[in-house]
Amino acid sequence: MIPGAMVALTLCWLYPRRDVAMLAAFAAVGVGIGGEETYGQTVGFIVKAETFWWGLLGLALKGAMWGALAGAVIGMGFTPRPMLVLGGGVVMSLATLAGWKFINEPKLIYFSNLLDKPRPEIWAGFLLAAVALVIYLAWHGKMQPALRFAVAGFIGGGIGFGGGGAIQGLGRIFTPDLHLHWWKYMEFFFGFCFGWALAWAWANSDLPEEEAVAELSPDVWLELGGAAVVIGALFWLSWNTPVRYGYLLAGSAVLYVLTKYRWAAKHIAYSATFAGVALDLARYWSREYKHGPAEPAYGVAVLASIAFAWFVVRWSGNTRRVLELLMWACVADAVAKFAINPKGVISVVDHVCIGFVLMAVGVSWMMRRPIDSVSRDSVLPAASAARV
Repeated sequence: MIPGAMVALTLCWLYPRRDVAMLAAFAAVGVGIGGEETYGQTVGFIVKAETFWWGLLGLALKGAMWGALAGAVIGMGFTPRPMLVLGGGVVMSLATLAGWKFINEPKLIYFSNLLDKPRPEIWAGFLLAAVALVIYLAWHGKMQPALRFAVAGFIGGGIGFGGGGAIQGLGRIFTPDLHLHWWKYMEFFFGFCFGWALAWAWANSDLPEEEAVAELSPDVWLELGGAAVVIGALFWLSWNTPVRYGYLLAGSAVLYVLTKYRWAAKHIAYSATFAGVALDLARYWSREYKHGPAEPAYGVAVLASIAFAWFVVRWSGNTRRVLELLMWACVADAVAKFAINPKGVISVVDHVCIGFVLMAVGVSWMMRRPIDSVSRDSVLPAASAARV
């Protein structure tokens, strides 16, 4: 969810819109769906010379499915009408079930290890879901920009994940003595290509005009309580739904809820994203690195998430500020994860950790530079947004 929310926020800062939070929520959920794909064993193929090409094909295909479905969901977010989103969720779910049952579950085309703890793949389900969602939106006269975003995501995701996998595979095959962060290099390349593809689609699409919708927010503490319920439901359903694509089902349901309670969109986009980050840090502290009991760690994560959500309520109207809030909170969490590594706090001088900080500094610096043709104080209609 992190890159989905951040990319949408960045693009809404470059091309100002009123529906920033809604688009960020659809992007966070849409990109988050691809995280349900299993690809660790596929990477296991690409790091061995004899299976390199099969691993490359698998990663490229999975990255393409990740990007295509995310792009289609983002495209739906430009016209988030309740019945349209409800129908889109149903269509995605049924198509995913078909691909899972008829291709993935019988392992007709399989990119994981059949001989050692074979993983349940879902890429074919997501392929059918992306195609079905675009057809469904076209049937309702909403094919654009969903088609352009889906195609761009397919290309960018495929090149990014496949190319990033090749970087990791070739690095580990030809330089086995260099213990570098090849996995992170793969992720960085994937993020670069995937993000670039979504930016291209955004800048080259005739985006729908924004609809004037009255957005009434409850009192702060009532809003925070409601947000906690929605976020808790998203997490609980994702973890407990007894199918391979629980997050897709939970995310689809939550996106429909947002069309009814638009004030909650900012909390799915930002607060839920940070909550996932904070809970992950608590898991590493207690379960992975065994520094202490789980309950206090998770309690601190929940309190940090409530504090974060309170800032979201205050700052959500300022795109730059909320982007920096989310970005720096996630970077701080990443630095903390390096710091609690059993190797000691010296781990924070790792070049990947330093890279996270430098990239965040770069983004903050760029957002403070003047941008020609775009006024930070105005909200431009989508169809006439300035090209940057």
